[in-house]
Amino acid sequence: MSYKFRGKDVFLNMQNYQQPENGLSFILRQAFFYWNKALLYHLVFSLLYFTLFMAGYFYLVQYFGLWDEFMKYRDLVQTDLPTFNKKMEEIAKTPQAANFTLAFFGLIALLNPLNVGLYKIYRKIELKEPVFFNDLFAGYQGSDFFRFVGFYLFWMIIFTYANAFLFLGVAWIFLTLFCVPLMFFLNVKIFKAIGLTWQVLRYNFSTVVIAMVVALLFSLSGILLCGIGFVLTFPFFNSMIYVLYRYLYKEVEEN
Repeated sequence: MSYKFRGKDVFLNMQNYQQPENGLSFILRQAFFYWNKALLYHLVFSLLYFTLFMAGYFYLVQYFGLWDEFMKYRDLVQTDLPTFNKKMEEIAKTPQAANFTLAFFGLIALLNPLNVGLYKIYRKIELKEPVFFNDLFAGYQGSDFFRFVGFYLFWMIIFTYANAFLFLGVAWIFLTLFCVPLMFFLNVKIFKAIGLTWQVLRYNFSTVVIAMVVALLFSLSGILLCGIGFVLTFPFFNSMIYVLYRYLYKEVEEN
């Protein structure tokens, strides 16, 4: 597939394309529409994601011996917090902690292809096609598994270093906001997807920022419902990203 985005052609030989100016209100309505339509799949997604995350996290903590180290000093939390923090800093500098960090990156990279499945479900809803639970695992099928696991591993490594500097972590999030749908729907390479994301941000930055702030607030609102509602509101991020992707990009079939 070839593609275009708002404000500038991806390929100069393509015909001019202009997205209809439906505005931010249209984007928000569409995001809530997809979120509501896929509510059951969002629930399954969140339960799978958080269950596997917690199981993997505690397994890694115990496997690398960090849990035992933490338990040695847990009483200091109530009696001598500065000393506890110092001990935790010492543990963080050990080889076991470094190995845990690498393994944790791998855990996140293995879990996040679940996001790809949500984008496939949104596309099926858009096309009025039947949706199945195994669509959630679209990111694990065939070569896509290696592509998306590799992308998320790369993403986590860069984010960790970028986040050490003011605003660079946030900048990295926005620069890669549309990478996954671009890679999945248009088979775009990682760095090309980053470039295309940058292009739409140049022309639509305020729209994207406002939309993502709304997505953040709504996603976190589930925590107020005794924390349980978070499993339903958490995937709203994906709904918003999909709608922005469809609003900002034009998929054009090759002749």
